[in-house]
Amino acid sequence: MIFTRDFIIIAMINLMVMLAYYLLFIVSGPYAHESFNASPSAAGLVAGLMLIGCLAGRFTTGGIIHAVGFKKILLGGIVIYTISMLLYFVAHNLPALMAVRFLSGVGVGCIGTVTATLVAYIIPAHLSGRGISYFSMSTILALALGPFLGIKLMQYLPFWLIFLICSLFGIISFIIAITLKIPHTDMQDSIQSGSASSRFHLQNYIDRDVVPLACVVLLIAICYGCLQAFLSFYAKELDLVHAAGYFFLIYAIAVFVLRPITGKLFDRCGANIIIYPALVLAVCGFIVLGLTRSASWLLLSGILLGAGIGNFQSTAQVASLKLVPKTRLGQATSTFFIFLDLGIGIGPYLLGTLIPYLGYSKLFFILAAISAICLPVYYVTHGKKVST
Repeated sequence: MIFTRDFIIIAMINLMVMLAYYLLFIVSGPYAHESFNASPSAAGLVAGLMLIGCLAGRFTTGGIIHAVGFKKILLGGIVIYTISMLLYFVAHNLPALMAVRFLSGVGVGCIGTVTATLVAYIIPAHLSGRGISYFSMSTILALALGPFLGIKLMQYLPFWLIFLICSLFGIISFIIAITLKIPHTDMQDSIQSGSASSRFHLQNYIDRDVVPLACVVLLIAICYGCLQAFLSFYAKELDLVHAAGYFFLIYAIAVFVLRPITGKLFDRCGANIIIYPALVLAVCGFIVLGLTRSASWLLLSGILLGAGIGNFQSTAQVASLKLVPKTRLGQATSTFFIFLDLGIGIGPYLLGTLIPYLGYSKLFFILAAISAICLPVYYVTHGKKVST
């Protein structure tokens, strides 16, 4: 059975925290600009520092999750996140705001790593593809609603009230997390294994068996990061701002419709039957986006990219967990999300330098080429080793 009480609680925590994460990613830049007269580059740094903190939280959590215990780290991460939300009220200068953003990212990184790892534990092995696909819908929903709510709330509410709402998400998450009943007996070997060495070893934080597949995730994440960062500018250039407001909603709907189907396919046939078509759809989606001149083409690209990138992400996540024993699920989850977050973070910085020379349309063609390169890279690093 997938939809147990604990599964629902973990998904709710993930939804609330990730909703605040994506919401504040939109809000923090304008807040820094309006409240502290931050320059555009400084405002961008304020927004991005949460991602850097998230990477730090994921890296640390992956190595200690088994030794310390799932529930302790989850509650600790929620406490860090909630305190950081409350610190917005006393961050009266730009450096203080940057520190708050970093701390908030650490909390989100801890929470995200624990929830994804814990779900992998409580779902029966023969239903792992379907179960993790259902769980990841909470992140997709947050991704679709977070930016939308961020834009709308800034139009009608003061910043302090937005921060209060995000603080309440943390308080609610803490209350329901306390009620989790984690099956300790199933994890005793993992905890003992995690406690075996207290010295620093990179392998305690990054799982080398997952790294080859994670490199493909990194490339796709670079593409997705550029999509997030530059879509609004591209839409403004094409006078399609109104349609662009629905892009990620359409993206999320495509993922929601296909996610249960792809989860069942994974459990029956393995990763390859999903990942190869998903990468092809991603290539097609970026080509359509680069050719876009109307709202219908823009939204069509959203459907293709949702079906492509959205399903690649969830399938690659499950595939990465299949590469390791239960005693290393924490490290595997941490490795996957570190590469994912790193790609989303560095993509706009690396490829954004090409925009003055090429423009947005050609940039999306480059993203199509990167997605196409992922096909042979995936085959070499993982696909040829997996039987379908």
